[in-house]
Amino acid sequence: MIRTDLLVIGSGVAGLYAALCATARGMNTTLLTKDTLADSNSRYAQGGLSAVGPHGIAAGDSVASHVADTLRAGAGLNDEDAVALMCSTAWEHVQRLLGAGALFDADSDGDLALGLEAAHSHPRILHAGGDATGKGLTEALIAACRLEEADGKLEIREHAFVTDLLTEANPEADGPTPGGTRVSGARVLGADGGIEEIGAHAVLLATGGAGQLFAATTNPAGATGDGAALAYRVGAALADAEFIQFHPTLVSPGGFMVSEAVRGEGAVLINQDGERFMRRIHPAAELAPRDVVARAIHAVRAEGGTVHLDARDVEKTRGPGFLARRFPSITAELAKLGHDLATGPVPVTPAAHYWMGGVLTNDAGSTSIPGLYAAGEAACTGVHGANRLASNSLLEALVFAWRTVVNLPGNPGQNAPERSLPEHSGSITMLDVPGPDTTTPKGTGTEMELAALQGLAQRYLGVERTESGLRAALGQLRSWRVHGTDRAAHERDNLRTVAMLVATAALRREASIGAHHRLDAPRNASATQGTSPRYAQRALRTTTQLNLRTKTLV
Repeated sequence: MIRTDLLVIGSGVAGLYAALCATARGMNTTLLTKDTLADSNSRYAQGGLSAVGPHGIAAGDSVASHVADTLRAGAGLNDEDAVALMCSTAWEHVQRLLGAGALFDADSDGDLALGLEAAHSHPRILHAGGDATGKGLTEALIAACRLEEADGKLEIREHAFVTDLLTEANPEADGPTPGGTRVSGARVLGADGGIEEIGAHAVLLATGGAGQLFAATTNPAGATGDGAALAYRVGAALADAEFIQFHPTLVSPGGFMVSEAVRGEGAVLINQDGERFMRRIHPAAELAPRDVVARAIHAVRAEGGTVHLDARDVEKTRGPGFLARRFPSITAELAKLGHDLATGPVPVTPAAHYWMGGVLTNDAGSTSIPGLYAAGEAACTGVHGANRLASNSLLEALVFAWRTVVNLPGNPGQNAPERSLPEHSGSITMLDVPGPDTTTPKGTGTEMELAALQGLAQRYLGVERTESGLRAALGQLRSWRVHGTDRAAHERDNLRTVAMLVATAALRREASIGAHHRLDAPRNASATQGTSPRYAQRALRTTTQLNLRTKTLV
C-alpha cells in the first residue's frame, strides 16, 4: 500500500491551498481529484473573495462590520468564534494568494478594486478578471501545485475517484468514535477501473458541494456530495444539512448563472409586468440576502409569472460597453444563449448553489473521527449559519484549509502548532440526531435514476418545503437502490445519501430560518434568530449531544 502524510481529496481552492500549505511545511502530500485539477466548483465562482484590508478600512469598512454582515445573513445561527476568526485573518490569505501568483482587479489608483454584493454593508469583494475570480484563483493555485509536483514535493493524481475511506483501530481513542476507529486512508477507483488503496496519517476532504442533487443547479457535474457521503459512512457527524442556498439568478432556459455582482452594480429584478417587485419585499431590494431574493422569484414563478434581470439602466448610467468590460465572461456566455445584459432583460430562476451543511469540523478542520479532516464546501465550520453571505465561500475555504494543515498533529513544519479556540461557557452544543438509514436490503427497492432523484429533490427539498413533502421524499428515497460499481453508480449513491440527510434534517427543523423555508412553519425571527439549536447527524444510532468546539459528546 502506498502511504503519505496527508491525503487531500479534491482540487478546488480548499484542496489546492491545503496541498501547497502542506508541501511548504515539508509534509509528504498526495492530492487526488476525480477529474482534472481544473474541474472544480471553485473554478466556476463568478463572484469574488470577501476581505477587509487597509484600503477598505480607510474607506470606512471594518472586520467587525464583515462579522456583523456574516452573522446577519446566517440568521444568527453561525458559530461566532469561527466567523470572527475567518474575517480577522482574511487579508493574510489575500497576501498569500498574491505571493502565489494570483492577480486581482485594480482600481484607477492601482489599489485592489473593491466590489459590493448582496447583504454586504461595504464594498469589500475582490475580483479577478471581472467575473472570473474562481478561475483566476484556481489557475494560480494549480500552477503553484504543478511547480511543487515538478520539484517532487507533491504527488498529483487526476481521474482518481475515492469510493471509500479506510479505517483502522485507534489505540489512542479517548472519545466516542464508533469502535474506537480512525481514518487511515482511502480506496481509489482509477480511470481504467482498477482499485488502489492509499494509506495516510491524515485525510482531508475537500470535495465540494452536492448541487447535482437538484435538476436546477449552478454547480458542475462533479458536485455529487462525495465527501459528505464518505464521511457519513465511517460515522462522522454531518451538521446543518437542511440549509441549502439557492442562487436567485440562473438563466432559464440555458442553465448559466449570472453573478450577484451584476445586481451589486445596480441591475434589478422585474416581473412579467415590468414591476421591480423586490422593493416591496425587503428594504435592500435586489441586494437582500439570497434566500429572500430566491423565495421572491420562486413565488412569482409559482403563480405563473416570469422574472427577468434588467441591467439596461446600469449600461445607460455607466456608459456604453461598461457591462461587457466589467463582466466579460458573463457577457460572452449570455451571448451564446441569445441575451445581452446591455440591451434587454434576461430570464432567471432560482437554482441550488451552495450547501451550508457538511462534515462537522472545529476551527482546525478536525471532524468527529480521528484522522479525518474537512475544508471548503464539504465541511461545516459553522461560519455560514443558516445562509451564506455572498463571496464568503472562497474565503472560508482558504482560511480553514490553511488552519487544518498548520494544526495537524505532528506537522513537521510547525514546532508549536496553533491551538483551537478554547472551550468557554458560550460554546454551542448540538443535538446528535440519529441519521437516516441509507442502505437498502438486497433484492428490495427499485433502481434509482439520477433524473428521478433530481426531480424529487427539486419538488420536496427545494426553496420551499413541507412536512408531508419531506416525508414523501424520505419514503421514496428508502425505496430506491443503486446498483453498479462504476463511478456514476457511486455518485448516485452519494447523492442519495445526501438527499436523505437533507430531508431528515429539514423534517427535524420545524421553524423556518435562513435558507430553510417550511410553508407549514412560518418564520418567527424573535423566536429563532440566534437561539435555535443546530442539528448534527451520524450513522451511529444513538441520541446524545455533541459539543461543536471540542468534538466530544457530553
